[in-house]
Amino acid sequence: MVAPMPRSARSTTIGDVGEFGFLAKLLPRLRGGSGILVGPGQDCAVIRGGGRRYLFTVDALVEGVHFLRGWLSPYQLGRKSFLVNASDVAAMGGRPRFCVVNLAVPPAYRVSDLSALQAGIVAAATETGAAVVGGNLTSAQQLSIAIALLGDAPKRIVTRQGARSGHRIYVTGTVGDAALGCRAVRDGTPAPPSALRRFRQPTVRLQAGRWLVESGVASAMIDISDGLVQDLGHVCAESGVGAEVYAAGVPRSAAYRRAYGADATLALTGGEDYELLCTVPERHVKRLASNQARLGCAIACIGEVTAGRGIRIVDEEGRVRPLRATGYDHFRREGRDEP
Repeated sequence: MVAPMPRSARSTTIGDVGEFGFLAKLLPRLRGGSGILVGPGQDCAVIRGGGRRYLFTVDALVEGVHFLRGWLSPYQLGRKSFLVNASDVAAMGGRPRFCVVNLAVPPAYRVSDLSALQAGIVAAATETGAAVVGGNLTSAQQLSIAIALLGDAPKRIVTRQGARSGHRIYVTGTVGDAALGCRAVRDGTPAPPSALRRFRQPTVRLQAGRWLVESGVASAMIDISDGLVQDLGHVCAESGVGAEVYAAGVPRSAAYRRAYGADATLALTGGEDYELLCTVPERHVKRLASNQARLGCAIACIGEVTAGRGIRIVDEEGRVRPLRATGYDHFRREGRDEP
């Protein structure tokens, strides 16, 4: 019998270090330059050109990673591929303007489906005030849709770095429904129609993002794509703070509560919600409460930024409880939902 090779004796893989472990080493090595106002590590880069400031972001949906064939119609897949990018723009208070699309398509993919996918991208762009201005089409073994999006930047820039001890933590809408819908289509089990819609047709909080930034209320912000706790962790890491989250205050829909009762675990870790998470200084709390109608959606306080490091989850009885998983990592498999 041959003994297994120790991990230290073989080459380290991306699966060993994980998505965010690799990025933590890579991003500090990327140099800034002329015209770069905010560089890597945020929801969008902020760049300057021609006397104007722009937001710039890119994201992809890949078959076998983000979805399996049949989970979404081609039209829904096209819409979602654009909207996940628009959510990054929302997280920095901007307005989507122009995008280019890279489609990697298996040769056996039907032309009618490709046309429907493209129509979904154009429809979502149009709905948000943006335009598709070009792209690329290439052959691949699996379907992949990658979109680079340019948006107008607001005058005030809000990143993940502005959270300070004592700031309140807020989340728009409800969380957990998209993960509930994703689990249902993955497992072939029934799910509430509202949960399936949240997974297949996310709502992007552009109006809320603009107001939270332009009003000066938000000190830091991120969209929830990989799980509330994980994305809050990015804010905490960038800001050098910790957080305390009260599970009872995490906003969940009636459909979610019927499925999971008082258990907020999936809402805390599930991802794909594309809601906004922001921190708000105490002096702005009353202003936010009196202007909620301007957001176009509900918003709820779920905790507080702390001076220490790490995130504490406090249950209904006031006890701190651990979470088995914190959210999605493309390269680490433990505790994650996947196709």
